[in-house]
Amino acid sequence: MIVRGLAKIVIAIGLVGFALIELGSPLWTKAELDGTAHNAASDAAYAFGRTNNRDQAYAAALDDTNGDGAKLDEFYVDDAGAVHVTVSKQAKSYLLHNFEKTRSWYEVRLRATAEPATR
Repeated sequence: MIVRGLAKIVIAIGLVGFALIELGSPLWTKAELDGTAHNAASDAAYAFGRTNNRDQAYAAALDDTNGDGAKLDEFYVDDAGAVHVTVSKQAKSYLLHNFEKTRSWYEVRLRATAEPATR
């Protein structure tokens, strides 16, 4: 009787832990990606402000995103010299990414913009 009750408690704790990890993964990835997006935009804006070269700014943004396991989806410098980036990263999932309705939860994308420090 005690063993059966203890087994139910252990199973319940395991299921709750799995659910927290599975549902929390996109939130955790979004928090990580926020820093990556802002660093990529800031470093690219700094490079563009220093050199006025879009290729060097792009390389700086790409370096930041690749170093964090993210992907640089969009990069552009507007007429005012502000750098705009969009980065993405796949959140870890063991189960819910297999279903069409929940797959998009694990495809995390964020945008960031930065102004050049010096021009």
